[in-house]
Amino acid sequence: METKSRMSPTVPQDARKWRLILLFGLPRSGTTWLGKIFDSHADTLYRHEPDSQFRLSGIPLLPDTAEQEQFRTEIDRFIQNLTGIRSPKVCAKLPFFPKSYYSDFRFALFRMGVLAAKSAERIAPGVPVLPFVNYQAVTNLSVVWKSIESLGRLGTIMHLFPETRSIILIRNPCGYVASVLRGEAKGSFVSRTPASEDWGIFEKLLATRQARMRGLTISKIQGLKPVERLAWRWLLFNEKALDDVADVRNSKFVRYEDLCANPESVAKQLFEHARLPWSSQTADFLTRSTAAEDGSYYSVFKNPGKAVNRWRKELSPDDVERIHAVVRDSKPGRLYAAPSLD
Repeated sequence: METKSRMSPTVPQDARKWRLILLFGLPRSGTTWLGKIFDSHADTLYRHEPDSQFRLSGIPLLPDTAEQEQFRTEIDRFIQNLTGIRSPKVCAKLPFFPKSYYSDFRFALFRMGVLAAKSAERIAPGVPVLPFVNYQAVTNLSVVWKSIESLGRLGTIMHLFPETRSIILIRNPCGYVASVLRGEAKGSFVSRTPASEDWGIFEKLLATRQARMRGLTISKIQGLKPVERLAWRWLLFNEKALDDVADVRNSKFVRYEDLCANPESVAKQLFEHARLPWSSQTADFLTRSTAAEDGSYYSVFKNPGKAVNRWRKELSPDDVERIHAVVRDSKPGRLYAAPSLD
């Protein structure tokens, strides 16, 4: 969890003035782009994967929603402390956007503070970013928690805090698999263990109801091709999340492909769901982020047409068929047409 030097005191739930928006999905599903779309709104405070840096260690990665009450205190504490995080990795993800709660002067100070913290990070890790504003005093603030870590926890969080608004971003399983394999080939991930061989994660996934009902075992998973294992990983994480929030009115899902095809139209729908008015600043960011192409693996500036279809050149027809064979009868798999998984 965040150290005291980088956190503000925990705020009691009944005293919290701001609203919470969750943007959850698997890695390589477009969550960073969606996160920056929400960050582009002047009334949001964006937190980039805080649960990846400061672990929710007391909460399983894939908790049973029937046991949710025992996790209330830790999740509530984590949520209340989101505004107090000062880590550059969490609160200073580029690009930056002007905010309603920053004057031009304070915004300039914030940018300089980020630069100073990131420069110092090379010599003295842990230097915090100064906020230059009391977020607890800001009215009409929406805090955006973007996560690739807690998709399996989403149902538990939403049942405990039903007034929260959440969005699950789901990417075509072929696009997810191809992107993971590409990132591993480039050495873009911190872990050197291939996702298809992370047996610890698979053991956790196999304990879920979604895996048990299919009779999956670790030996069966280990006997599969890497693309098939990744397809199971995609299926089980996404299906658990969709099942867990099926009766939650403030949660919705969106396909990455639909966001790429109609960025502004879909973003407007998601903003409405999140109780945010449309923003000309967001419209401008969408224009810039979809018109440019810088080529880096984690960039949010990409041609969406190219990004969404890249897997078609990277996966063989046999790979595509193997992925489809895994996902075709699942709830998330039915979001994509067979056999090409369009």
